[in-house]
Amino acid sequence: MVDLKEKFLASLDKLFERKQFKSLKELMAVMEAADVAEILAEKTPTERVFLFRLLHKDQAIEVFEFMEGAEREELLSSFTDSEAASIIEEMSDDDRTALFDELPAKTVKKLLSHLSPKERGLANTLLNYPPDSAGHIMTTEFIDLKERMTASQAIDRIRATAGKKETIYTSFVVAPDRRLRGTVQLEDLILAAPDVPITDIMDTNPVFVSTSDDREETARTMSRYDLQALPVVDSEERLVGIVTFDDILDVIQDEATEDFERMAGIQPVDENYLEAGVLTLSRKRLTWLLVCIVTQLFSTTILEHYTFALESVVALAFFIPLLIDTGGNTGTQASTLVIRGLTVGEIEEADLGHVLLKESLSGLLLGTVLALLASLRAWTMGTGPGVALTVAISVVGVVMMGNLVGAFLPFAAKKMKVDPAVMSGPLITTVVDVLGLLLYLEVARRLLGLVA
Repeated sequence: MVDLKEKFLASLDKLFERKQFKSLKELMAVMEAADVAEILAEKTPTERVFLFRLLHKDQAIEVFEFMEGAEREELLSSFTDSEAASIIEEMSDDDRTALFDELPAKTVKKLLSHLSPKERGLANTLLNYPPDSAGHIMTTEFIDLKERMTASQAIDRIRATAGKKETIYTSFVVAPDRRLRGTVQLEDLILAAPDVPITDIMDTNPVFVSTSDDREETARTMSRYDLQALPVVDSEERLVGIVTFDDILDVIQDEATEDFERMAGIQPVDENYLEAGVLTLSRKRLTWLLVCIVTQLFSTTILEHYTFALESVVALAFFIPLLIDTGGNTGTQASTLVIRGLTVGEIEEADLGHVLLKESLSGLLLGTVLALLASLRAWTMGTGPGVALTVAISVVGVVMMGNLVGAFLPFAAKKMKVDPAVMSGPLITTVVDVLGLLLYLEVARRLLGLVA
């Protein structure tokens, strides 16, 4: 597939250089919209606009939906008002909402003014839902069927309206008051006898979400029940839209990216990395770095307090990096497992006790293995049995502590209605560093009989 794309790109560049625009238009007409969008993104703004204008209208709309960020904004700025309205009008509801979310409010207001009254009202409705809700990412382009229809009548309706709908594989049966009554699959309609009522073959207990439901929960629902399309109802259980799997893939990608950033101590970055300015990237990182440097002041206080121990047994200083790195890493590992469990619904808040017990036993097992290696290293350095035993005990304690802290903080975040991903990475490492250092030096003081 990659080779085919490269051949298309080489042919496209050759035709462009030779100014064979008719052949160029014919070539792009047989290419996949996603590939055309990717190729256009690599072109200069002038070339991008020129090539885009060679596309026929239906393909242009599809390509535009695949494009992202600055490229779409540049294209919009090159269009006349009527051209922009023509494209925005024909975009699917969910893709149009996603586009409006990326654009400045002034631009959105201008584009809305050029839409037809029907599309303008629909766009405003979707935009008014909370950004992280199912209502905000849904589309109203679904096939609805009446309860009194037969399989044959349902297929006729699908055939008549399919061209303007997001999906035809799942249809939604509604009552006269628009309340959702069931869902029916295209396969079942095709295989059923023509005169069979659709009420006999539909799923009468459909899975659905509310417009106000969080989009992450919506993604989990679609994944749990392996759905291609998920109906969305309002507060009165009237069907108002659907969420399709392609929208959920975008949600999963966005949420995963956001979680990765939070776990690394970075505030979510909205722009593409190459498009974001240095000041923006630095500002997004600075907050947690400031928190870390302030909390690390506790480490310097601990070292200052135990100066007598380090002066008495200099070899103790050799193992400080080993201990704090081990504790921070085990804490991050534990938090990653717990955050994933909380995110996908495998772990509930009521499971805290079970999780802490499991992480304690895991910490004991891991700590014992690591302690043997660390104490062996201390012994081969000639530090003596006292330091080797101190290091061994401290490694076990630090690993168990890292596991417990890493497991507990995500639960604490969830209890405080904060994204559990925040309680990971730099924060856990810093907390475990401070506590691990205190544990190590206190074990050394007691075991080696050191006094100030």
